[in-house]
Amino acid sequence: MNKVEEEKKERKLNKGQVEVLKLLYRYRFTTSELLAKATDQRYLQVARSRLVTLEKQGYIGRRYDSSYKLLGKFAAYYLLPKGLQYLKSIDGTELQVIKMIYNDRKASDKFVDFCLSVCRVAQALSSLYGEEARIFTRTELLNYGYFPQPQPDLYFSIKRKTMRHYFVDVYDDSTPAFVMTKKIKRYAEHYESGEWESTGSDYPEVIVACTSPIAEQRLRKKLLQSATNDITVYTCTIAGLESSGEDSTFTAV
Repeated sequence: MNKVEEEKKERKLNKGQVEVLKLLYRYRFTTSELLAKATDQRYLQVARSRLVTLEKQGYIGRRYDSSYKLLGKFAAYYLLPKGLQYLKSIDGTELQVIKMIYNDRKASDKFVDFCLSVCRVAQALSSLYGEEARIFTRTELLNYGYFPQPQPDLYFSIKRKTMRHYFVDVYDDSTPAFVMTKKIKRYAEHYESGEWESTGSDYPEVIVACTSPIAEQRLRKKLLQSATNDITVYTCTIAGLESSGEDSTFTAV
């Protein structure tokens, strides 16, 4: 079969495949495991099949080498220009974000791991709170001027009798604790500025999801030395958030 015949044979993307592209737009990178969780897919093979098809058709790329197997890591997937072109025709995507994502094929391993951690946290929060949860990523917050700079990794709200709002950040072992404490101080400054008042809602509390217990301990020690009383800060580990299924997984600073 020649190239022309292959292109003719290529089918229109189905709903599940488009869902994959939208997920990659939101989080930049994903794995078959995270995709299955995000789409409530019971069978991992279905998620893998969608990824393989999109990769073969040139919509997405795949990062994987021999070290992944040794480390027990899943292959990471990202959008290619063809996938980004497809997304341009879909409502809810921003040209500025699409231009930014064009460089994801050159992203560092650290950035890929960070994006996957953010996706893990989002899936864990969604699993914990179900239909009450609304979760937005940085790509979805781009055009909202009342958010602090730098923006949180996730904006999360719980729809109950009293709506609760949170800025969610991921803190990894390799990042100095002062980087995160500085970001939280920026949140306190943003609170003092009154910019959030235009939303008509209470100022969000902060959740910092740490990649390990050691990272959480180090961060908590630093926050206790410098935390502000203006905003409420909670910490947790990503693994604890995924496994506990309870609000008690969050510990106030």
